[in-house]
Amino acid sequence: MKILVCSDSHGNNQALEEIVKKYPHCDLYLHAGDSESEELALFPFETVKGNRDIGFEMFERRIFSTPYGKILMQHMPQIPYAIIHKYQIKIFIYGHTHRRYYGEEDGLIILNPGAITFPRDQYDLSFAILNIDDGHVDVEFHSLLDK
Repeated sequence: MKILVCSDSHGNNQALEEIVKKYPHCDLYLHAGDSESEELALFPFETVKGNRDIGFEMFERRIFSTPYGKILMQHMPQIPYAIIHKYQIKIFIYGHTHRRYYGEEDGLIILNPGAITFPRDQYDLSFAILNIDDGHVDVEFHSLLDK
């Protein structure tokens, strides 16, 4: 299973369209909030509500099933351990910080894909691709600026 993950596009829907054109064969497209757009305008991305998504009806958190296990996605970086344990989450995805991050903590994969807009690290137009099977997750960071 191939999952493309991005966050913090802040109205830059053109970049989202370019990402989908560049990677059209993903099984799932996730957006970890602060799109500042209606969900319909983000298709094919599944999204959550960010702190800048004022006035938009969106879920605060979403859970997705993969061959590896469940993904929990929310915008804020605080890990909700009660939900992680209750639903046996294997991958936690968040946005908000505008910084790429990948780590593991007690068997939980933690991922921030960086920011499409207004990065707070050196990676502009940043996103991640997860290649998942039942026993392994491979995370690759990308940028629309990559050749």
